[in-house]
Amino acid sequence: MHRLPRPIADLFCLWRDLATSPRQVLLNRSHHQWRGAGFIALVAGLVAVGVPGFAPGSLIPALLLGGPSWALDLAGSYAHDLWEDGRIWSDLECECCGSDPGDGDDEFEPPAPDDDDWLGCELERLVRHQPVSTTNA
Repeated sequence: MHRLPRPIADLFCLWRDLATSPRQVLLNRSHHQWRGAGFIALVAGLVAVGVPGFAPGSLIPALLLGGPSWALDLAGSYAHDLWEDGRIWSDLECECCGSDPGDGDDEFEPPAPDDDDWLGCELERLVRHQPVSTTNA
């Protein structure tokens, strides 16, 4: 049996899930941000530096490939902010945050070790619980 490469399989799963459960996909995308933007920025940097093979026309395919992902990330980030404020989708639970908005349960539950985005969720937990310094060092 022939298996698809992981990025292509992920892309197929994303569009399948977007069709079946768009609200959940948008909430989850806020935790997987900036892949499309990073790709576009990388190509733009290569064009700006003048790397051979990266003419200004290289930005068009980069925008076509990374643009939809970036737009989905932005929409997901906006939807997640509204969800956290309790303004939309109070019946949903964010798979990375692990709690309903406004339920008072802000205790972090670590994801399963086989979770693909365990590191991203762990870093977000650390940042959220980091004390804010009010003095300049």
